[in-house]
Amino acid sequence: MANEGDPNPELIRLDPPSGSVDGGQQVTVHGNHLQYVVDLYFDHDAAIIKEQTATTLVAITPAHSDGVVWVHAQSNGDGYSTPLRYRYNSG
Repeated sequence: MANEGDPNPELIRLDPPSGSVDGGQQVTVHGNHLQYVVDLYFDHDAAIIKEQTATTLVAITPAHSDGVVWVHAQSNGDGYSTPLRYRYNSG
């Protein structure tokens, strides 16, 4: 369990970097300190976290309208990661 002394999560890469506007896409987040992540957001919508280690996090995307959104992680100590871009595609 994270606390205020834990480092903030660092997001490096999303695989894949895009997906359907319908959501439900499995995305692997690569980074550091990901074991402290309690929420992963695509814009302002929380993803479902399925698996989690210190360097990878597997999540299911929420539905969203077409376009680019920012993805960021929140740790238990209220720290936030630097955001990455994710593209939602229609069709």
